[in-house]
Amino acid sequence: MRKFLNLIMLLLVAISFLNCKDARSIKNQQVQDKIDRQNNTEPTSEKVKNTMFYYVTATSGLSVRRQPDINAEKISTLDYGTPVEIIEETDHTFQVKEGTKTIDGKWVLIYSKEITTIKGYAFDGFLTKENPMSYRLSNADLKFIRSYNEESDFDLDNYLTLELISKKTYEELKKNQKNGITIREDTLEIKKNNGKIDIPTDQGVVSLIDINERDMGDVSYHYVGAIDNLNTHVIRGDYIGYSEHLLINKITARKDTLTEKPIISPNWKKMVTASIDGQTLEPTDLYVYDIDKDNYTRRLSVSFQKWFHSYEDNSIFWINKDEFCMKVMSLQLGENEGFKEHYHQYVKIKVL
Repeated sequence: MRKFLNLIMLLLVAISFLNCKDARSIKNQQVQDKIDRQNNTEPTSEKVKNTMFYYVTATSGLSVRRQPDINAEKISTLDYGTPVEIIEETDHTFQVKEGTKTIDGKWVLIYSKEITTIKGYAFDGFLTKENPMSYRLSNADLKFIRSYNEESDFDLDNYLTLELISKKTYEELKKNQKNGITIREDTLEIKKNNGKIDIPTDQGVVSLIDINERDMGDVSYHYVGAIDNLNTHVIRGDYIGYSEHLLINKITARKDTLTEKPIISPNWKKMVTASIDGQTLEPTDLYVYDIDKDNYTRRLSVSFQKWFHSYEDNSIFWINKDEFCMKVMSLQLGENEGFKEHYHQYVKIKVL
């Protein structure tokens, strides 16, 4: 009798396990069906049995479409080096001419979740099994730091959030950014005369004089403009191997040194600067300031470890009162592969 009862108990446990497994399978399929409905993609007849990662080699980005047709609606564009999975193949062949080269391939159903979940059809002529960007940054890489306010024991997540965004998103945000140029670049207001710039303030004139002496090193000053809301003049100082920006208050004559030209939030409450130290390739140092009327105080300084930012004009910009975007590159990629435009990645940073 006891053996019979034990057998019944084993059968009940087995049935319960199978039901749970079936429930998980149904749930997973429901999630996948939801993604399919969102992307409006139809499965093809030939599925790939052993899923492998492939990487985008199109330097201008790879288009993903709802159907395996060049005229179908575009879902998204995947940046160079993005890893994808080929989950189904089609018999729809396609040919692309790139300069004098002809690239043959076919449409495949791909899946990517590096930045956002994307499922759709892409041309496999721009996909390869070999990673062309082996030092590509991940969201975790963005958070590696060398120091914070000269302290070592702290949690970056309490101060900043950093996340990768696509080039397309970056460009759309840049196009629709709320704030314009905050420095009034009126170079007619103050001019250099015989290597000397005289900055007028209510406390008197502050003079900056170029230096051209071998022993002391060359120093050259350039008037950049004025930030009216802060009552400051902005002057760039160029030295051997680096530069800095001086903010001189029009009323008090207070002189502050910033690593780079300040970029101010649209509500005039925050200011950021970013710099790379020295003449060699170094990671980015980021400084965040709080603004109260025409006064500003430094909130934090962070020295990152794995990436550096682009020095291209207006590559850093605010998108709202708390968030700004940066164009960046993996430090290891720059050191090993050199600088190429399609090696850049894009980051959105929120100040908490």
